[in-house]
Amino acid sequence: MTRPDRDADQSEDADPTHPTTLATMAGRPIVLIDVMGTVALVVAVLAAVLAPSRGTELAYLAVSLVLFIGGSAAFVVGFLMAVGQSRTEVVDMAGLFYLTGTAPRVVRRVMLGLWFIQIGVVAVSLAAAPAFGVMALLWGIGLLPVWGARHGQFRALAVPDRPGRSHGPQ
Repeated sequence: MTRPDRDADQSEDADPTHPTTLATMAGRPIVLIDVMGTVALVVAVLAAVLAPSRGTELAYLAVSLVLFIGGSAAFVVGFLMAVGQSRTEVVDMAGLFYLTGTAPRVVRRVMLGLWFIQIGVVAVSLAAAPAFGVMALLWGIGLLPVWGARHGQFRALAVPDRPGRSHGPQ
């Protein structure tokens, strides 16, 4: 089953004459929120590493906590949205959490790229700054299922006909 709010921008592979761009992609606000969180993390890490002080460490902790709490909440929301969606569509883990086969390439590349940047920045910072950033990594993985559940294109669920049951999902 496809929904009108999710059909307009789903498969750039299916129609190369209408490629998705960052300006026209579905779920652009989710992607922009991901960008903002990634930038905040990078700035906090750079401050903690390049100008270590109690203040920069506290700022790094605050940013990491906000991203942890926001990412955790987003993860739960995305997961619950996908659970509801699974009544009518085949929601697979790769499509939901990694946008494999469910999102236009540009969306998948941007969102996974941001998550990989978060992982890389935190990994590099571990040698020079407190490990607060490890908490922040839930930001990227938490926003992926929100985008996937809201805008991802999943196959319709086939419901077998049985006596005493109406046709289609209920």
